[in-house]
Amino acid sequence: MEEKNKDLKEENKKVETKKEVKKDEAKFQKVDKKETKKETKKDDKKENKQGTTKKTAWIPTVITVVVVLLVAALLTVMIVTSSAPKKSLDALLTNLKAGDFEKAQEYISGNLSLSTDNLDQETQKLLFNKLQWKIDKVTENDNNTAIIEVEITTKDFQTIINNYMQKALEAVRGAITGNESNETFSSEDFEKYLIEELQNEEIKTTTINVTVNAIKEDKEWKIVSDEDLINALLPGLQETENSLS
Repeated sequence: MEEKNKDLKEENKKVETKKEVKKDEAKFQKVDKKETKKETKKDDKKENKQGTTKKTAWIPTVITVVVVLLVAALLTVMIVTSSAPKKSLDALLTNLKAGDFEKAQEYISGNLSLSTDNLDQETQKLLFNKLQWKIDKVTENDNNTAIIEVEITTKDFQTIINNYMQKALEAVRGAITGNESNETFSSEDFEKYLIEELQNEEIKTTTINVTVNAIKEDKEWKIVSDEDLINALLPGLQETENSLS
């Protein structure tokens, strides 16, 4: 009987031990599951934070681009609105340089007539092919007028006309004295001398700072033709004309 009781006690101990082991395993499994859930939540939070950070990082860039575009658009509107007289002067000088006198005439207000009846297309292009300009300031007034301060650089026409006249006079003198093979001259001959001087690379340029007047006519800005503008475009020509007369 005593041995049986001992055996029963040992069996009960084993059973109790197994139960304790199972309880411990269950506890460990619960702890592991909790820890795993915690780690998973942490990882999810990290990923969410990274994703949010990436999305948030785009926001300043987008805002910057939008601001730049808006500022650029505003400046463009301001330039177009405030520089209408400047655009007319630019158009006038650009067409003069290209030899398109008919188009240039559209931007002129006044009595200046860019007649090209006596000049062929080649001569027209040579007149202002070295024309350059830099507009320094535009001031618009309330009475639909504007003042434009501009620096104009072009050929020294006083030298061109002097050289041209010297060639023409020598040709006439030679014809009179019999030293010239051709004793008659046509307008084409004299134009040839002018073209030679306009093509002469030794002719220097001259720069003049001038104040140009503009006026608004029928909602369009026109450049007023006056002596100052003509002298700036054809420097020295007026002086030569006065000396000849």
